[in-house]
Amino acid sequence: MSGSAEPPAPRAAAGNDLPRLDYQQTIALLAGLGDVRFKLLALVPTLSGAAVAVLGRPSSSAELLAVGAIGLIATLGVLLYELRNTQLYDYGLNRAQMLEKALGFEALDGGGPGGLFSDRPDRTLRLFGALPVDRDAGLSLVYSAAIAGWTYLLAWGALHALGLGHARAIGGVIGAAAGLLLLLELTRPRPA
Repeated sequence: MSGSAEPPAPRAAAGNDLPRLDYQQTIALLAGLGDVRFKLLALVPTLSGAAVAVLGRPSSSAELLAVGAIGLIATLGVLLYELRNTQLYDYGLNRAQMLEKALGFEALDGGGPGGLFSDRPDRTLRLFGALPVDRDAGLSLVYSAAIAGWTYLLAWGALHALGLGHARAIGGVIGAAAGLLLLLELTRPRPA
């Protein structure tokens, strides 16, 4: 036998200790994912907008191509990361709701089971009566605009390098189309 002591075996939890611990950990996961989302949603449009503004008078097609390609690839990478975080957030939300029920949380109005995540208001709020006010709609708009900006720079640079007339205007149309396509994809109804 070696000289090192073995760690003590875990103690059996009494009563509701494990579900309560699970609930606390689930809330911490949701808070962490929300914090990451907030930071990304602040950073992505800021960098995209600044790049488009600074490159309003680029020195070369190569500069437009390089910055546009790097920005587009990086933003797509962050978008993929964010979409996975959305899946994890939705899982955590469902788990928190199940744990609230298992722990016997009650609605504040006394009308049955409830809790912070179970009693959430329905998604009925709409901007201008049309656009749903929720985190997924915000994510869709921000990333679609960022992709549009990076695609605009990339297309403008490529068209300018090819010597095509109106490269900037055509690049703008291509960028807008890319942003619109992404917006349509991100807001497309998905099977439950």
